[in-house]
Amino acid sequence: MSAAILFKANPETLTGYGPDWPEPCYFNMTGDYSYLTDGYYSSLEAELQGIAVFPTTADALDAYVVPIAMEKARQHQLAVPGYDIVVDKLAPPVLAYPINPFSTKYEIVLDGEVVTAKLRTLTMTGKYAAICQKLPGDYRIDAVRCVLGRTLVKEYGSFAKRVFEVFKLPLMRVRVIVTTSDYLFSAIEPLPFDDLTLNEKKLLGSLGTWQR
Repeated sequence: MSAAILFKANPETLTGYGPDWPEPCYFNMTGDYSYLTDGYYSSLEAELQGIAVFPTTADALDAYVVPIAMEKARQHQLAVPGYDIVVDKLAPPVLAYPINPFSTKYEIVLDGEVVTAKLRTLTMTGKYAAICQKLPGDYRIDAVRCVLGRTLVKEYGSFAKRVFEVFKLPLMRVRVIVTTSDYLFSAIEPLPFDDLTLNEKKLLGSLGTWQR
């Protein structure tokens, strides 16, 4: 395992972020933990060596499968949108994700005239299901960049903290449906370390030390 991707959190970094963190606590900072990627194998190798590293491979697999992630979020009292899992029918307006091992591209479907084409793309012509999150009348869709439960966007400070507590991914891009009354958890995407901004890297540097 490349030690350069292991980040040891300062003890105070995780204070107030839930009670179950081991000491010492290490984080795999590749940022993409998808199955069979370098990030996934780095966590797997650490687990086999007995290193307490996050995310675990189980955490990583659950986080990127939208229906599983939504259910996990709901069980931990994060607000989620209403949804349907479909193969041959789609009722806009929705934010839709494919449920298959070959595609991760989401679609925003607002117009009934494009439903058939969008559905064929999402389901690979009916071979797989898609999950369609219902869009409320007044909404916006944001992507929150989370670094060890922190974000540079003050509005999302509490939201980023809570998502990190639930999913334990050190780097993630969280899609959220924002309404006038709530932040609705939609999905988690990779946030590769190389995509971090300078300010995000400075934030990370204040939270722990790289293991060499």
